Amino acid sequence: MKIGDENIERVVYESTLNLLIRYGIKGWNMDDLARECGMSKRTLYKIIGNKEDLLYKCYEDNFNKKLGGVKKFIEQDEDYYTLLDGLSTQIVNSVNQIILVTSENVRTEYPRISQLVEERLSIHHKVLVAFFEKGIQLGLLRDNADATIIKDMLYALMNFNVIKYRDVSEFRRTTKRQLDFFFSSIRK
Repeated sequence: MKIGDENIERVVYESTLNLLIRYGIKGWNMDDLARECGMSKRTLYKIIGNKEDLLYKCYEDNFNKKLGGVKKFIEQDEDYYTLLDGLSTQIVNSVNQIILVTSENVRTEYPRISQLVEERLSIHHKVLVAFFEKGIQLGLLRDNADATIIKDMLYALMNFNVIKYRDVSEFRRTTKRQLDFFFSSIRK
């Protein structure tokens, strides 16, 4: 986004999030966004550049906030099992309605945004592997536990559920049950 009035940029950003939740990526265009913001399309383009730049910013902000929260949670100085028990809640809360309704189209139609997602997830995966390695080193996870395999299984489960569910409540309820079971099965 171009630098300008923060209030106007916030209106554009929040309006974009609303459109994404209601219609996904393909169900709206810049005319719809201009109407939602109460401004002309010309003014809108001066503020944001183009739709892909705006979507990129939405995804970047979303991932920074959501994945940053998970990182902050597992890096706390708490009992390992307490962190492991709370990890499922942190992970499911890192996925919101926008991710559920836009993930397929982002992967196929917006390679730059898809690359951003993969880069952020790669960083996140390193944090998770370090967390699981810590549990192994402390002797708190099963003797045959492998941090990379745990991360890969976690990623596969999350990826499957993000594609399968479009309702955030159903996603969170189901995924939390699955993650709670998975995390309890790797404990000693």
